[in-house]
Amino acid sequence: MARKHRTNFLDTLLDAQKLAFAPFIFKACSAALKTGLLDAVVRADKPVSRDTLARELGLTPYAVAVMADILKPAGVLEENKEGLTATKVGSLLALDDMTRANFFFTDDVNYDGLSRTLESLTEGRPAGLAAFNPDWKTIYPHLPELPAAAQKAWFGFDHYHSDRAYRAALDILAPLAPGHLVDIGGNTGRFTREFLLRFPEGRATLVDLPVETEALRGRPEMAGLLDRLGTVSIDWLTDMPLTGTDGADLYWMSQFLDCFSPDEAVSILERTRDAMAPGAVLAVLEPIVDEQRHQAAELSLAATSLYFTVLANGNSRFFAGAELRAIFERAGFAVVSEHPALGISHTLFILKPAR
Repeated sequence: MARKHRTNFLDTLLDAQKLAFAPFIFKACSAALKTGLLDAVVRADKPVSRDTLARELGLTPYAVAVMADILKPAGVLEENKEGLTATKVGSLLALDDMTRANFFFTDDVNYDGLSRTLESLTEGRPAGLAAFNPDWKTIYPHLPELPAAAQKAWFGFDHYHSDRAYRAALDILAPLAPGHLVDIGGNTGRFTREFLLRFPEGRATLVDLPVETEALRGRPEMAGLLDRLGTVSIDWLTDMPLTGTDGADLYWMSQFLDCFSPDEAVSILERTRDAMAPGAVLAVLEPIVDEQRHQAAELSLAATSLYFTVLANGNSRFFAGAELRAIFERAGFAVVSEHPALGISHTLFILKPAR
């Protein structure tokens, strides 16, 4: 009996050590990606020797050995007498767009700041943001100031997970024949642009912080659409009312409410409800952490919630389904319909004021 369970124990022991040395494994993967080592192994049609990798990549044999030695027991590489090959995990790291978007978001945006996770959790503030600037209070107004690699990773992550859901959401919204979109928290205007291209007779108002609204008209991708585009600047963390959206029939929030605490989200929704004309609808696109199709998506969302804790604002996360629906109810909205499994992990909620 003891011998029977020993294999299970050793497997579990290996899993525990992967956690104990997780930062070492992660940074070795990062180095293997950024030096080209992992890509070279994955794309080779046969095992590749360590010496060949060192020579072709301009690395020392020592550097190749250090990476290979840790990535083998970590389950990223395998090795036989002919050389190194990649496991399925290694292939995903090198080739899978979602895995790469998640990986570089972790590496270039979050990694340094995550060392202050405990401080962020116990103090209720994004202490890890000091990795970029100790004077920043939240990350949102400072996205244009992030270093180039962090900007690329942040927007790459955001756009990868949003774009597929945007297209599916527009298909659902099309029968409503929306004429005037109010994109709340529109950021760089990515959804606004998709809306204006999809509905040539429509117009849009993007609502966001001044740093975003002031930059919007200078974005090359918005060329040709400016005559149908307006902006409203607002800081939702104040008590400012939402104005300047008269006549709109569709209000939109995508991955926006999760940037705020539940009470803040209720306040934002209440001010949005007060601005809505009779007959207008609110569409909310959110990933729901406990309503995912598989554990990989659930883990990705739960991990991203720690980004909100440590770097973004210190008090928000991706909502569980019951929690978000309760927020809608508190803010005076009724759910007209729900559309799960859009894109990779999103649910679209169509709402109308309940009172």
